Amino acid sequence: AGNAIAYDFSTRFPSNAAPTLALLLTGTIPPVPEVFEMGDRTAIPPYNYQNARVVVHDMAPIARASWLRAVSSLPNSFAHESYIDELATAAGVDPIAYRLRYLKDPRAVDLIHAVAERARWAPHSVPRTLAPEGESLRGRGFAYAVYVHGKFPGTAAACSAWIADVAVNKTTGDVDVTRIVVGQDAGLMINPAGIEHQIHGNVIQSTSRALKEQVTFDRGGVTSREWGAYPILTFAELPAIDVVMMPRPADPPLGVGEAASVPSAAAIANAIFDATGVRFREPPFTPDRVRAALNPLPSPQPDLGKANKVARTDESAKGRRSWLGLLVAAAAGAVGLAAAVLPGRQGYAPVERPDPSVYSAATIQRGRLVAAVGNCAGCHRGLNNATLEGGYPVRTPFGIVYATNITPDPDTGIGAWSYPAFERAMREGVSRDGHYLYPAHPYTGFTKANDADLQALYAYLMAQTAVAHAPPPTTLRFPFNLRQVMAVWNALFLRFGPYVPDPARSTLWNRGAYLVEGLGHCSACHSPRNALGAERGGSFHLSGAFADGWEAPALTAGSAAPIPWAEDEVFAYLSTGYSRHHGVAAGPMAAVVSELAVLPVPDLRAMANYLASFQAKTPSPLELEALAADLQARSSMHLAGAATAGARLYDGACAICHEANGPPLFGVRPALAFNSSVHSSRPDNLIQVVLNGIMEPAHAELGAMPGFSQSFSDEQVAHLMRYIRARFAPDEPAWADLESTIARIRSEGVHPPQ
Repeated sequence: AGNAIAYDFSTRFPSNAAPTLALLLTGTIPPVPEVFEMGDRTAIPPYNYQNARVVVHDMAPIARASWLRAVSSLPNSFAHESYIDELATAAGVDPIAYRLRYLKDPRAVDLIHAVAERARWAPHSVPRTLAPEGESLRGRGFAYAVYVHGKFPGTAAACSAWIADVAVNKTTGDVDVTRIVVGQDAGLMINPAGIEHQIHGNVIQSTSRALKEQVTFDRGGVTSREWGAYPILTFAELPAIDVVMMPRPADPPLGVGEAASVPSAAAIANAIFDATGVRFREPPFTPDRVRAALNPLPSPQPDLGKANKVARTDESAKGRRSWLGLLVAAAAGAVGLAAAVLPGRQGYAPVERPDPSVYSAATIQRGRLVAAVGNCAGCHRGLNNATLEGGYPVRTPFGIVYATNITPDPDTGIGAWSYPAFERAMREGVSRDGHYLYPAHPYTGFTKANDADLQALYAYLMAQTAVAHAPPPTTLRFPFNLRQVMAVWNALFLRFGPYVPDPARSTLWNRGAYLVEGLGHCSACHSPRNALGAERGGSFHLSGAFADGWEAPALTAGSAAPIPWAEDEVFAYLSTGYSRHHGVAAGPMAAVVSELAVLPVPDLRAMANYLASFQAKTPSPLELEALAADLQARSSMHLAGAATAGARLYDGACAICHEANGPPLFGVRPALAFNSSVHSSRPDNLIQVVLNGIMEPAHAELGAMPGFSQSFSDEQVAHLMRYIRARFAPDEPAWADLESTIARIRSEGVHPPQ
């Protein structure tokens, strides 16, 4: 019915009542911390939602050197008012009428009706982007807030309602606020003219001066946080300001102060949405950001190429199935003909590279973490390991895919990409110019990312150094060299949409699932693929595969590891690149773990919790230690005929670092009896490490391992492999065709390049 089922809000705010150091030292107050505010009371939404949860992350009430107070009313209200405005749009209800569903205070209702009447508000339920005037799109936005004071949860005081009119220039992205009608209910007004003058000044100040706070929200929730100093808008000329005062002679004066300013940012953002159909979830509304979002303008016609994206209702889902049926039929008839006739996607016009200064440091840092989880640098590096310049060859069964340049260079990178173009590439696998990307770019995982993380990743990439470098073009074998075929592939295998938490699982598990399945796209390497290159699901999910010349082992109970993966060991491996029960990260995984070093510990713990849940049963710590001791003891027994070529090679090249109970000479001392590569059915990873070493470990303290490709012949490597397998995995069958596998891996060279 379009009603809000539940409302979940979190905000951060330092306590106002912690004792100051000066008062404590002078004995003016007793050393007893008292917290009475618990954050700004605007954390509580002004609407009566049937089910609501408000979380205030309050600072610990420690003694302070001086009085400190933060103001979060404006960002809190921005979140509340932007979000309910979005709900109204989703419900197809006029924004003011929708709010009145949830307002029970008759004073608030009277105020809103008075402001709507003064502004001559015309009810509407959809953005009015189809009636531009000249070069401008015009829209109106509404926002409401009630100011609260006193001990938590406080007493409702002055309330304010705004209606803002904006004109958005389609060409330049400039936003002009042409008129503001602001209503104020402040109780008894001793000097109405003075209060009206104060409100008039607050309107100008709150919409144009540098602020200290920030807010953002996404489709999954609402969050208020601190923001850096920059203006919401820079006015070309002041708007017309109309102040509506509600006469309340029987009530005590409730004060005005900042109460009249609180709805400002939300009203303007909602007006921009009404004008353009673009929802800005974070100020400032700079011309560059607005122009990028409007390039191109939202089309009133449905884009059949976005069938997955709009499949959110039964009707659109039916349309998607119909479209997919046509595509599949065409592909079945003749792939080449399908590629010739399938429509391409509309391109996004180039934009000027966004100025990184418009993004807060917190946003860029969040983007850095997203890039780290996604290991963007691991694939998009150049052959000389220059970060993000592209050119790295990714080997696939269909040919070599060369990673693209994702630095903000406007000609060879993504500097000319608007955010909508970037979002489409990350979620739908379509480049800025409209051509389809190959799923070597893991958009099938990134489609699960939330808006805030993708926006932060865009900000981070735009803040990097631009590198002019054009990687080699990707050319795959027929028919995959016809990029239009990817329209069929996406229709069959792309599951568009953000990650949906499992309510039966813990918050920690869901966070881990979001990171592993979405941003981390672990299944891209650790799940086998079908004949068309799509990941196999069900029991095959994370069951192990080969990627870029390396075996990505199973992350499930089907792992070849002789000791089950306990959560603590997964956490240690992701955190340090080393697990005492499993070994050291090598090959592409070493680069992944190195990138994960910047992640907060709770995120690494969440990933470990999620991955450990795939184990059928995890033995107790005592059982794990007993199993490890037994494996180590068995491997320490000398084999009959130990004086073989393989044994001599092991004693001369390997024992100094891998024999149990020896001193850690060059880093950690991995036990081969526990190593998954030694117990795997395929020798590839062990051969890779013996030939090429680990010259770039995940962390320097692990120690590097030299490669022996220049020291050992293929025959010697085969002798060594047989000895290691027989001694450290005695229950596993001998590897077959070792010599041919060694020759193949040697011919492929070091991969990834070191």
